[in-house]
Amino acid sequence: MTRNIRAAVLLSTVLIAGCRSTPERVVAAEPPPPPRDWVGEIRERAASVPSYVEVLPLNDPGIADLRAQARQAEAQRRYAEADERLARALELMPDDPELWQWRAELALSEHRWQDAEAHARQSEAIGPKLGRICVRNWMTLLAVSEETGNAAARAEAAARAESCPVRAPVRL
Repeated sequence: MTRNIRAAVLLSTVLIAGCRSTPERVVAAEPPPPPRDWVGEIRERAASVPSYVEVLPLNDPGIADLRAQARQAEAQRRYAEADERLARALELMPDDPELWQWRAELALSEHRWQDAEAHARQSEAIGPKLGRICVRNWMTLLAVSEETGNAAARAEAAARAESCPVRAPVRL
């Protein structure tokens, strides 16, 4: 009887070995695309806008150091530190749309979509409705709408960003 068991085990092993399928070819998955540099795109777009009217807030020398510290922290990708410096600057100048927009862009860098939207909307509410800051506001809102899949908000933001530049008057 043990002989029959051994024969059955041997036969099973041979049959199983013969039924093995050939190994599947492993296809390497493509790496995901790098995250989109929204802040770079926004700032580049605003800088290239041919607007002949710009309305900018007065620079307060009292917050110049905070701006410099925020700029340095952002350059070193220490976004939380940069945001903290801008929050302190806003305590001194709460109606500065540039500071609010800068905070919105920092929030974009960290994928904090709700904060980015809130700060951009605050900047837009108190800021000029034309020129580069306006473009940055609406481009930020466009970025948020794309990242969150809000097609209606995306269409509005794109249209509003296009309406921000002030064209030069035609002279005869």
